[in-house]
Order: sequence, then structure tokens, then C-alpha cells
Amino acid sequence: MNRGSPHSRQFYLLFVLINAAVMFASFPLYSQTPERGVPEPIQSPNAIGAQIRAAASLLQQGRPNDAEPILRQLLHGAPGNADAHNLLGIVLDQRGEFRSAEAEYRAALRLNPALTPALANLGVLLARTGRATEAIAAFRSVLQKVPDHPQATLNLGLQYATRGDYALAIPLLERAGTLVGDVYPLRFNLGVALYQLKRYDEAATALQTAATLAPGAAEPLYYLGLIQWERKQPEAAADFWDRAVQLRPNFPEANFMLGEALRKNRRAEASLEFYQRALDQDAAKFVYYARLGGAYVQLGYADKALAVFRRGVERFPKLAEAHYFVGIAARARADYQLAEAELRASLGLQPGNADALAQLGFILGEQDRAMEAEKVLRGALAINSRHFYASYDLGRLLVKAKRYAQALPLLRNAATLKPQNPSVHYQLFLALSRLNQKEAAAAELLVFKQLEAERKAKPQADDETELENPEPSATPS
Repeated sequence: MNRGSPHSRQFYLLFVLINAAVMFASFPLYSQTPERGVPEPIQSPNAIGAQIRAAASLLQQGRPNDAEPILRQLLHGAPGNADAHNLLGIVLDQRGEFRSAEAEYRAALRLNPALTPALANLGVLLARTGRATEAIAAFRSVLQKVPDHPQATLNLGLQYATRGDYALAIPLLERAGTLVGDVYPLRFNLGVALYQLKRYDEAATALQTAATLAPGAAEPLYYLGLIQWERKQPEAAADFWDRAVQLRPNFPEANFMLGEALRKNRRAEASLEFYQRALDQDAAKFVYYARLGGAYVQLGYADKALAVFRRGVERFPKLAEAHYFVGIAARARADYQLAEAELRASLGLQPGNADALAQLGFILGEQDRAMEAEKVLRGALAINSRHFYASYDLGRLLVKAKRYAQALPLLRNAATLKPQNPSVHYQLFLALSRLNQKEAAAAELLVFKQLEAERKAKPQADDETELENPEPSATPS
């Protein structure tokens, strides 16, 4: 499996925080001529303007229910008034009646295509209802008419950010900052976009500003932690994630990254708590199963690992990695029948995976099925000639079969890939001894003894049970 950086996945925390483009006070007080054949009741322009201003004022005060009867009465008498349709759309939009709100915005635009507030509000509605392409088109149309429209600039930048077009999002968000000032959604999303483009210094500045603007928000702290992680400062990263979890205990991503920091510091036992929290809080990401189960394997808790990985298979039955890890845990328990079945299931979903083939080759070898094992291990090496476990296990298999000359290049390849692995040096000692290369054999035996002593002094050091964790899918993750 390809080892995935835990923070290289898509960032599920990129919230779409869209400020409604209302702009009540700037509405021109149009009184449109209705469609031909529909008589317009005669009302004083001054009276219409007063009603529009009253309704807009109520909306600005957060009183949409009080504004609605004014607008409906106005539209009963002046159905061709575009501003009234726009304001009624805002009332319905805020109430969650999106289809009716959209109809009002579109009615306003039919009556007055130049009414940019209605177009901007329509864009917000389209974004809220998951119609990003239409929303982007609406915001771009607003900016063609009014290049410095603050809400449309911000909202277009946010839409580009949420779909991953960070290079397009950043200049819009920076421009929005000059138009609307420092607001949390802007600075947070700008920071995330800069982070995604690996502009870490600028990202940190934007996210620090976001954290200052919203001191109770955990998300900026999470990303500031990711920046420190990229800078190879795991302790500083963990400090940010710990603060994020204090603000928002139910934060699976931050809990997961605390587990990662502890794992990196070889504190596997301590990492269990945080991996478990992440999985309890969000069971829809496979990488949480992989890391928690992997920590159990590393600590020698094979039964607990198997239980976690089996939960993963139940949740992700079509995911090759899920079956692969059940095979790993079963191998740790010496349950070779289960291990073989799960590794074959993994290969059925992802044929030609060198990791699964290497593990299957080992399992077959342990069951004294040497010919099958050799074929599978050579298949793994045909896919990846630098695969340590395939090289080591095939070399070990050949030593056992007394095919020492054939084993030697495989074991030397394995020693080049992992020179600190004591087992490969022991196998080299055996092969060289049988080939009567006494001096080289003695040197390998000495290396083996030194490395074995170091390994015993560091029980949490990586060994043959090392797990190759998968890249979280988009995610899992």
C-alpha cells in the first residue's frame, strides 16, 4: 500500500461560509412596467419607495416575518416592482424556502436584468443548494457589471476554494479583504487555500488572523497545526491540535492528528486514545481504522487489531486496503487461513498490488507451500523490484530450500533497502556460511548481533509488522 501523508488528503474542514449579498440600502427604487396585458394598480412612487425602505429596514434588523406582509401587499398592488421581488426572495431564502426564493429572485431579474443585488442573492442561493457551477456563473456576472461588488467577490472566492480551485480563489479572497475588511470566513478560507498551495508563511498569517477574529473556532488552530507538521515541528503542531480539541472535543481530524504526532514520537500506546476518539467520532474514514488497528499490531495486541480491521471491512467491503489489513492482523495471530483468504480478497479488488502479494507469499511460505510462495513473491518483485519484504521473504525461502546462491542477491537487495533490519543480516549470515564465504558471513553475524541488541532495547521500533497505511480516499480521508 502507498503510505499516505495524513495531512495530504482533501481538507474536509473547508467550510462554505457565504455572506448573503443583500445590500438593502443600495437598492435602486425601480418601479417596473408590468408585462403587456397585465394592468398595474396605480400607486404613488413615493409610497412604493417608502414600503421598500421599510421592508429593507426590517430585514436589516433581522425581522423577516415583519417584512413579508409589507412586501406581499406591495406586490399585490405593484407586481412589476423588481425590488420587492428581490426582498421577498431574501425573506423566503432565510426561511429555507429555496424554490420559492429562487422564483422571486428570477422574477426580479426578468423585470430588471440590471438589478445586481438580485443576481448576487441568487448566486448565494445556488451555492447553498449545491449548484456550484451556476453560483459561480452568477457571481461572475455580478462582477462583470460591478467589478468591486464586495459580496460577489468574496462569494466567488469561496466557491472556487470549496471546489479546490485555490489559484483562482486566492486573488479573489485577497481582493475581498480590501473591500469588506477582516472577516472570519474570508481569512479562514484564504488561509486554507494558501496552505493547499504550500504557501505556508502566508497561510499561517491568514489563519492567525482568523483565530484572532474567532477565538472560539477550532478550525484555524487545526490548520496551523498542519503547517507546523509540514515544517517538521511535531511538538508545535500537537500544541495547536490540543488547543483545537479543547475548543471542540468532537473534532475527529484533530484527534487523529494528535494520534499521528504521538505515533511519530514512537508513543504508540498513547496514540491509541486519540485514534479511538477519531474513529468513534467519524466511522466513515478508513484511515482511522487503519491507524488504530496498526497501533494495536505494533503493540502486539493482535486480537484488538483484528476486531478493528474487521469493523473496517464491514464498513468498506469493496476497499482492497480493508481486506489487506485484516490479513495483516490475522498474520500477527498466526491465523494463516484467514490471512490468506483476506489477502486474496484484497488482490481480487486490486490485482497486482505488490504489498498484498508479498504478504500472501509470506503466508504461503509459512504453510510450507514453497512453490506457490515463490511464484507469488516473484510476482511481487516483478511489480516492485525494491520491495523489501518480497526480497527478504523470497531470499529466506530460498535459504530454507538450500538454494543459497539464488538467495544471496535477494537478501543483499533487502539489506540495501533496510540496512537496520537484523533479520536480513542473519539470513545473509546463513547463506554466506553455506557458500563458505566465512569472512563475509562473520561480518553479517556481527551486524545482526548489534542490531538485535538495539532492537531489544527499543521495543517500539518498527519491525516486520510495520504497516503500510493507505492514502485516505476523498475520502475515506
